[in-house]
Amino acid sequence: MKKEAQITLKNVEDENRINQRELKQDLRSINIAKKEQEVRHKEYLNALTREKNREQTKARHEFERICNEIHLTYQYKMKMLRQEKVTERRAAIKRIQDKKDAAIEDLIQKHEQKYE
Repeated sequence: MKKEAQITLKNVEDENRINQRELKQDLRSINIAKKEQEVRHKEYLNALTREKNREQTKARHEFERICNEIHLTYQYKMKMLRQEKVTERRAAIKRIQDKKDAAIEDLIQKHEQKYE
């Protein structure tokens, strides 16, 4: 009976060792699967980040292009407006100068008529 108990105990110990080895292997495979899943998740997040950055860069370039177009348009309008105002100012100065010259000429003529 003692031998049978020892044999049974040995068989139970062997089964326990086998079960422990299987559990360790299962745990190792689960850890490997977990690491692989973490790596895939990180790769997925990196891909999403790269895509988002590409979209942001594309949007930024589009806004810069639009901004430059608007800037050039209003720069041209400003240039034309300045030219127009300079021309108007020169015309106004010429009118004033002509009016002044005419007034001076009129005064000279009146002076000459009065004192001749």
